[in-house]
Amino acid sequence: MKDLGRLLLGHAARFRGRELQDVATRALRASGGENAWVVSVVNTSLRARQAVDHALRLAPRRGLSRLRYPFSAAHHTATPPRTLSLLCPTRERVGNVERFLDSVARTAAAPGRIEALFYVDDDDPQLPAYHELFEHARWRYGRIGRCALHVGAPVGVPHAWNHLARNAAGDVLMMANDDQLYIDYGWDTALDARVTELSALHPDGVLCLYFDDGQYPEGGCDFPMVTRPWYGTLGYFTPTIFQQWEVEKWVFDIADRLHRLYPVPGVLVEHRHYQDYKAPFDATYQRHRMTREKSFADHALFLRTEPDREAETDRLRAVIARAGNTPDADHADHAVHDAETFWFTGLLRESHAKLLAELDDAPGPAAGAVLFADGSWTGVAYRTHPLATALLASIPEATLDSGRADLLVVPPGASHHHPDGTVDSAFGSDAGLRVLFGLRVPDAAQLRVGDGPVPWGNGQCLIHDTAAPSTLRNDGTESLAALTFVVPRPAPGE
Repeated sequence: MKDLGRLLLGHAARFRGRELQDVATRALRASGGENAWVVSVVNTSLRARQAVDHALRLAPRRGLSRLRYPFSAAHHTATPPRTLSLLCPTRERVGNVERFLDSVARTAAAPGRIEALFYVDDDDPQLPAYHELFEHARWRYGRIGRCALHVGAPVGVPHAWNHLARNAAGDVLMMANDDQLYIDYGWDTALDARVTELSALHPDGVLCLYFDDGQYPEGGCDFPMVTRPWYGTLGYFTPTIFQQWEVEKWVFDIADRLHRLYPVPGVLVEHRHYQDYKAPFDATYQRHRMTREKSFADHALFLRTEPDREAETDRLRAVIARAGNTPDADHADHAVHDAETFWFTGLLRESHAKLLAELDDAPGPAAGAVLFADGSWTGVAYRTHPLATALLASIPEATLDSGRADLLVVPPGASHHHPDGTVDSAFGSDAGLRVLFGLRVPDAAQLRVGDGPVPWGNGQCLIHDTAAPSTLRNDGTESLAALTFVVPRPAPGE
């Protein structure tokens, strides 16, 4: 009864804590015995929720997208359509595959250039039903250019994706799941138009893209799509060192380091995931979505493999360089980040007045000071800047063992320059972000990041890549003061 109540409360988003996955796993494991009714009751409520959501949200959006399509820019794209490969491992979900294929066929504007490849384990209890489905796929989903079922040993999802990628012929390889639904009409031409637009900027064609999956907040990434040059360079679609959780993050992290990670705006591919109460709990989720302990193990492995991801990024950089493009030029366009996406920006802004008062009350003339270095606080930090020290101590990213935090003061008529590279960065030139929080910024002060000026002022947070040099020039009549520290680059989607 306790598990039932906890799972039913999950219909409200505020009750969906991390431990809910463990509750669901426990209920599934016990579903073969006298407590089978717990999963049955919860799944009945989830199916009802799913039906209502489809009727009130997804179906109207699909209809509106069909009406808007003739007027969309993607509809008028003149480039020859690219071939697209959907790569989808599946298990015990014949019904899901049917709905997935139906959604692809109904919403693609040119479905004939799409191939949908599926991998199913040879011990799957529903294997005969899969064979029957694909025997009639040409008749049922004939608008799709090719539907193919691959049957093999239970090798795990990452290996299955790689198997399908080796057998794919598409110009774009698209990660797919059997709990996805394509909603917006013309998503294929929207993807075409986006790749064409980006290829004009990057003739090497090394790109990673993603649709909105309706699961993560705006800007979050899920289900990467990579171009043929990307796949041809690395030789794999997904890494196989993980059990499941960090596979997509690996791809997105490399793309983010390379500054080749792009959304395809205006396209929703609904991810009907049980964690968001968009699908019933089933045995496949228990098999492939692990307990938190296993997901934490995957995350720990992800953190340890940062050098490997940097090495893979270098392989792609070499291809870009041979094509006559410079990743550093791409980098300049992405050097400055949206400060509002970082949780600590609001905390700094709320403390602005108090930090400025502490600076003004400090004994002696205003001068710069190192507050944190080599894993410990300096003596001056506690003696003259206790508030700034306490604030930085509450931001774990700012005080990692090899990090550094400074109170930066630039007198009138002077400049301060942060060179590019790893000087004062504990994370490497591509992994670190420099934070500049303006305590006192005269109107005549100027901040340049890379080769361009960047607007910045009192109480404002500016965050830029450590690989991009920055210069503060103070042409005002009073000293410029800022709090500065370096944080690791967050993983895409976080």
